Order: sequence, then structure tokens, then C-alpha cells
Amino acid sequence: MTETQNNTQKKTKSVPVVEDKHKVSLVELIMILLLIGLVFVFVFGMRQLREDKAKEAKARESFAAILPILDTAIEAAEEFKRTDEFGDYPFDFGQLNLSSTDDYTIQSNDNGELYLETSDFRIHYDSENYGFIVTSKAEFGKAGIEVIYNLADRSYRVEDPAPDKKPTIKDEWLPQE
Repeated sequence: MTETQNNTQKKTKSVPVVEDKHKVSLVELIMILLLIGLVFVFVFGMRQLREDKAKEAKARESFAAILPILDTAIEAAEEFKRTDEFGDYPFDFGQLNLSSTDDYTIQSNDNGELYLETSDFRIHYDSENYGFIVTSKAEFGKAGIEVIYNLADRSYRVEDPAPDKKPTIKDEWLPQE
């Protein structure tokens, strides 16, 4: 080849490709999404925790309001036992001589059985086992929770048909004797 041919041929330089510095890699994108997800989980989790604590505080307050009424009924049963000539607990709720107040009313069902009723609970007297059964109503937040007080043992027991559903009555809310 001649020199002129060499000069007339275009010389191609290999130009390095410049990388775009603003490109986000897949790993960085995943990290950003994980951080955003973590923030959302934390924010919404804390909000739910606050709501659950407020509901629990309301349930505890509602249950604490029934305890003085239950104590009144227990004291009436103990007084009956002290004055009974055989030393037995009453066999009927009517023997407790309780009267309606602003906090509770005395009601009777179709069978003529008496019970105390408040806005959130009903208190029945169990004449077979000599105890009181406090049953939650729907106004409490969940109906059917039973707190059973046994007069002979002076002990409480909580029976919740669905303990995983809130609100519930916790054992630490019960009076310790």
C-alpha cells in the first residue's frame, strides 16, 4: 500500500464507553425498598400498638368498675354465712338482700333467677358451687368472657372462649387476696 492510501483511510479510535453515573443498581434499589418497607412497618406498627393499648386500658377500666360491685355481693354472701344457723352460703341470689343502685340493677330472667346487671357485665350467683359468675356483654367489647369467683376457695378463674380475640380480661387484673 501506498502512503496516500494509508493516510486516506479513516483511523478508528476505540473510544471507551462512558458509564452513566446516575444509574441505580438492582442491589441499591432493593436496599431502598427495604428501608422504605421498614419505615412503613415501624410507623403502622406503632400506630396499631397505640390503638391496642388504648383498647386494653378501656377494657381494664371497665372491668375495674365491676370489682367493687362484685365485692359487695361477696361480702353479702359472707355475711349470710356468718349469720346462718348452719353456716352455709345462700342457696339463692335473693337471700343476699341486695338492692339496685346507680351502678347496677337487679334483674330476673324467665326462670325467675336473679342477677346483677351493669352496662358491661352480668353477675350471676352459682348456688351449686357457691360462687359468682361475672359474664361480659357485647358492650364490653366481647361477650361471653366469664370471671368465676369461688366463695369456698376465695379464688378467681377467667374463662375466655376466644382468648386470641381482644379485648380480654387478664389474670393480673383480678384482685389478689
